[in-house]
Amino acid sequence: MDGMYTLSGFLVGLIVGVTGVGGGSLMTPLLILLFGISPAAAGCTDLLYASLDRAVGRKEEKTNRRKDDGAARRRAGRWRSRPFNNKQK
Repeated sequence: MDGMYTLSGFLVGLIVGVTGVGGGSLMTPLLILLFGISPAAAGCTDLLYASLDRAVGRKEEKTNRRKDDGAARRRAGRWRSRPFNNKQK
């Protein structure tokens, strides 16, 4: 059974890497349907892992200053201005 956990984690990671779909949307149903884990435990496991992963990622971004806040601001500015730029000529 331990090999199944490893194989399923590898496959979910591969699918997430290729498609960009969130891992929780794949792993949680897999834990419930294939491994028989209760929905509450599967959901809590996903949320716990996601929160720890995001906290570590944020600390890494802050430490190494890899995050490009300027790009995010430029995209937000374009998104905000769209509804106001649709005046008919």
